[in-house]
Amino acid sequence: MNERLEKICFLPPVSDTPWVGAPSDDCSISLERLDAKKVSLPLPLFWYDPPWAEIEMNTADSIAAAVARLGVTVSALRRDLVVVDEESELHLAVSDENADEGAEETDREASYLPRMLPYRPERYGVSDRDFDGAAVVDVRLAMRRDPDGRFAFTPDEITRWVATQDQTSISGGSWVPAASFPPDVDGMEKLGGKIRQLRMLAPDAVVLVSISPHRLVDELHEVLKSQPDGIILRLNELDLDPLDLARFVQKTRGMMDDLAYGHLPLWIVPGEISADDAVKLIQLGANAVAVDSWCRELVDEIRDAQQNASAGSGYSSYSSSSVQTWIDWVEYELGSHVERFDGLMHSVSYQSPGQRLATLSDKWAESLSIPKLNLPF
Repeated sequence: MNERLEKICFLPPVSDTPWVGAPSDDCSISLERLDAKKVSLPLPLFWYDPPWAEIEMNTADSIAAAVARLGVTVSALRRDLVVVDEESELHLAVSDENADEGAEETDREASYLPRMLPYRPERYGVSDRDFDGAAVVDVRLAMRRDPDGRFAFTPDEITRWVATQDQTSISGGSWVPAASFPPDVDGMEKLGGKIRQLRMLAPDAVVLVSISPHRLVDELHEVLKSQPDGIILRLNELDLDPLDLARFVQKTRGMMDDLAYGHLPLWIVPGEISADDAVKLIQLGANAVAVDSWCRELVDEIRDAQQNASAGSGYSSYSSSSVQTWIDWVEYELGSHVERFDGLMHSVSYQSPGQRLATLSDKWAESLSIPKLNLPF
């Protein structure tokens, strides 16, 4: 996987720094709701927009749970992963209501799978059970384009979200424009009320608002005034060169600081990145980074394999051993990215923030206000 921010390097400690061994603390993060309740997540990594409709439900649920077990917060509705009234492995988070009374707190934490609820304005597929056990509610203000460029949802997505018991889509299998239902939020002045409502529906989750970068100067302050628990910036919607990506993160964090909202987390959806890029983006001001590009290869392989199996036999029939193959892929391939990220995060923790990044480029050093390496040439 190509590294987008290769112009930036990690500064090691100075040569006479005493070696003290690996720090004992982990890379978990803690977010705070407006009511001061804390929400903990294992890692500052999340899978923002998984294309669940491209793969079969039983496989999708197993993969979602496998990714979450690595500490990555996974975005999914129940209807993305299972048919009506079935149980989802990802959604079976241990809570006070479904845990054994004698269960140890450590056992509960080990069984918890970090999950994000994608709350779109038209509410396709959302049920009341989606709020139970969610760690994050993501209020998606802006519509996203589908792979063909429409502001619309594909027939496969609609079939997942609104199919009846016999799996017949009420849309008749056609494309459905995004925001075709009356939106929950029909103006920025109404956003604060919606956020308060979602905090009540998900009393143990933080409520973040995801926005596009196109009108950031005009919209960021209005969104922040509605008092969300954080911001998700969808930078993957722009074709940013590496320096612009880094500057966008740094400048957005600066804007939030200037507006007196520097205490709120800033989550970034950057598009294709490496583990090194993810750590660098956090050092530049992000609090969590989307890793959709790390999971895309897996989804493509599963989709192609299932389509080939369906075409060859007339129907798709995947055994538990086939699903286990994909779970093994998650643990090995995705696990290697997560391990690299974790190791780099620990390595930079030895130094103060201003001494962690540097560059050989005069342009990058000036644009990002980071040190330029002092080399003898």
